[in-house]
Amino acid sequence: MTVTEDFLTRLNIQNIHDVVPVRGGDINEAYSLYSGTQHYFLKVQKQHPASFFDVEIAGLTALSQVVRTPKVIANGEIRGDAYLILEWIDRGKSDQGALGRTVANLHQKKSDNGLFGFDVDNLNDTVPKHNDWQKSWAEFFVTQRLDPLMAQAKKQNSWLTQRGNHYEQLRETILQDDHAQTVQPSLLHGDLWSGNFMFDRLGTPTLIDPNSFYGDREYDIAISQVFSGFKPAFYESYEAAYPLDSGFQTRANWYKFYYILMHFVRFGDIYAPRVDRLLATF
Repeated sequence: MTVTEDFLTRLNIQNIHDVVPVRGGDINEAYSLYSGTQHYFLKVQKQHPASFFDVEIAGLTALSQVVRTPKVIANGEIRGDAYLILEWIDRGKSDQGALGRTVANLHQKKSDNGLFGFDVDNLNDTVPKHNDWQKSWAEFFVTQRLDPLMAQAKKQNSWLTQRGNHYEQLRETILQDDHAQTVQPSLLHGDLWSGNFMFDRLGTPTLIDPNSFYGDREYDIAISQVFSGFKPAFYESYEAAYPLDSGFQTRANWYKFYYILMHFVRFGDIYAPRVDRLLATF
């Protein structure tokens, strides 16, 4: 995994040196590089147009109104390969209490139009995510998240077709739920697992790799519970700053099911038992 000298010279950044491959997610090539004394983070997506990074840029731009995010330096396309250059963030001391307050602050940012959705669709995801604006969170989540994902999962694995009644019950529960019909749209990170936050050298919580849209804030919190990495201090400080509504733990299973099903579609049968256990409860 190495970018060519020709690619680097076309970035229009002067005096590039010390280019080193680093971890940068599941789908992008990623590099640390310097321009003089300035340190940058470079993402490259082979054989895609510059628009591949539109969703990430839009998410970072939206989140940056409220919380710390990496600054976008440049975006473009070189010989058919998309790239995104971000500010490099040196890691500092962890403070999960501060992280909880940061996410609570983010979730208090409401959509200007009072609707659920986002200005940019994510059509490059495993299952494309359409973010058409809707009045109802229940309708948005069921028709623009759950239904397309479940359809894709059924194509890949026949055992899901035998569990249609459970899924239909889940759909109807969400569509008729009072909270899902009345909740206000919050700005979400959209993929809030432990790989998508860090702390800068001052210890400031920093959110990275967003898949943002305006939705039910419980979505972010439920997703944070799927894998390890968020500590009790995170949840305690979040609750103190912006208490969750009664019944959250029941509704959290909707979002956990969605997130685990998405991993099933992407990574296969290793996630099937978790999908099955959740689906059987609906």
